Amino acid sequence: MLSCCLGIALDMVTAHVAVEYFSVYHPKVVDSNSPVVMALVWGVGAAWWFGLIVGVILAIVNARRASPLPVRHIRLVVIKACVALWLTMMSILVVTYALIGLLFARDRPTFEHDRRLMAVAATHGTEYELGAIALIVVARHVWKSRDPAESHDSA
Repeated sequence: MLSCCLGIALDMVTAHVAVEYFSVYHPKVVDSNSPVVMALVWGVGAAWWFGLIVGVILAIVNARRASPLPVRHIRLVVIKACVALWLTMMSILVVTYALIGLLFARDRPTFEHDRRLMAVAATHGTEYELGAIALIVVARHVWKSRDPAESHDSA
């Protein structure tokens, strides 16, 4: 569910920047060009399976611990990772958009359209790699973390 929320949050921004990224350059899965509809459909469609993989991996890592962490602890770490991913992706979007404005001539009539489309494509081009890095960081955290209950017992 958290991966779908992240996917929707990312696509809600990128679909409003360049809806054509979804409506023209992706398979037609819904009869709409609305940025909101595209964000909901593609945000869930492109993220659910990644969230399933992440959940299975984190469950296995946690189950192999001598003392498994509470689910609420892992959920909080995953929420923080999702927020960090969203902020990173928004930074990629803004920086790419700005760099294209600085590096390329603006004399073409389609410059602004192309600039928006390239910024969105660059942002989405990194999402799974960044997600994989986040998974490694979170899985390592789960594996190496002390049980929060142990910290309170020793105090």
